[in-house]
Amino acid sequence: MKKFVFAASAALSALALFPACAVETSAPDTHEEPGTDVGKADGLKASNWTYYTARPDYRKCMWPMCGGFFISRVNQPETKCADGHWDKECYVSELDWTALSLSADEAAEANANAYAGKVVFKGNYATASTGSMKYTTFAATEGWTAATDVAPTGIFYKAEDTGVKCITYPCPSIEATRLNRNKKPTSTYAGLDLSPSGASDDQISAAWEYLTGEGLVISADTVTVTGPAGKAQGLVASQFYTPIKHKESAACHTTGCSGEICAPVGDDVISICIWKPEYECYQKYGQCEGQSDGSCGWTPSEDLKNCLANVGGGGCTSIGLCIDGYVWDEVTCSCQPVEGVKCGNNVCGAGQVCCNASCGICTAPGMFCTQQACG
Repeated sequence: MKKFVFAASAALSALALFPACAVETSAPDTHEEPGTDVGKADGLKASNWTYYTARPDYRKCMWPMCGGFFISRVNQPETKCADGHWDKECYVSELDWTALSLSADEAAEANANAYAGKVVFKGNYATASTGSMKYTTFAATEGWTAATDVAPTGIFYKAEDTGVKCITYPCPSIEATRLNRNKKPTSTYAGLDLSPSGASDDQISAAWEYLTGEGLVISADTVTVTGPAGKAQGLVASQFYTPIKHKESAACHTTGCSGEICAPVGDDVISICIWKPEYECYQKYGQCEGQSDGSCGWTPSEDLKNCLANVGGGGCTSIGLCIDGYVWDEVTCSCQPVEGVKCGNNVCGAGQVCCNASCGICTAPGMFCTQQACG
């Protein structure tokens, strides 16, 4: 029997899971509904029903007859199609994300992830038309995106933190509901390991925030966990999925001495009052607004890029504030170490000389500066 030991270094990924205990694999949770139940599945009103995955349709014919998605229910061998017949998968011309209030960019990203097989979604069939032609769509009411490109294996669940805190283990810290199942779909489990997904520590940390809120969709196998409190079943996830939802953009304004910085309203940034020609480009063509990731920034445009290139701005569509010893480089569009002559606590810029090391004063060659001593 193969054994696994979850090391302490995996604490982020296995938070609340099997602390330094031996875990042995058990048969995967592969219970299927009987054939008589499969036909009734989509008629149930339970919240764990009508979850699907998608793959792209590569057939070579005119859209909407081709070029959409083939969708199939997770955890089930058959899917009920829009015309009422059952098949392994069903064709829809498009996925409709309207109910999620996504922006155009966010909807495009959701579709791209669906084409890549990285989305689990819930919803219902719908009908749309182009001219006199009607076609079938799928109206999503929920959407979940995979954390990585790792292919999911095991059973799909909706998982949440139970809120139970234990002084020993195994501890029933996770409640998970099998999707598209009607035979005792919900159970408690002794922890959840997300590390097999290959996600970063930051992704896993964010995933645990979802577990204590709206939950996660996971694809996982069960394992037997043994500890001082006895034996229990735990979950090891090959993949996890976080909610697809609209990101509210920050309210933004221009700030800085020359209005060259785009920052959230309320953040008044102080910058060096040195006018540069490229600042005029931001005043003429810059649009300071919330970006697709929710941050504030200058929205790229051809006019802005061309203007910056013509004035030697290097085509940067943002300007950064740099810490002491670094300056903004218009070629790399990043803060770079200052290269120049050391002058007391200062470093002279290119083309400058140290005029007064005591005070850290740099000037152009031949220019006058005070020779007083500074403390």
